[in-house]
Amino acid sequence: MSTNYERIKVCVASSTISDTDKKYITDLFAEVADQNLAEIAELFESKPKWVAMFNDNRKKKQEAYASGDASAWQSILEEEKKMMDDLLYDRD
Repeated sequence: MSTNYERIKVCVASSTISDTDKKYITDLFAEVADQNLAEIAELFESKPKWVAMFNDNRKKKQEAYASGDASAWQSILEEEKKMMDDLLYDRD
């Protein structure tokens, strides 16, 4: 039986994001307890486009944090809330 982390690695590896981003994301999830990865593994398996969406959102957050632009950060959080609402209500 595969771990949740291994399931995520498979989804990330088969995604369209760059190899650098694939490594970053798999390294990031390697730091998380496997039992906390179950929902992400299920999401990435059922909706593969969310790997790229997760990655894009991660990069936007890093850029906003590095710039110190509070309005950019707020905008990202609002966009993220909409993404989560769309996922919750299966509108994606």
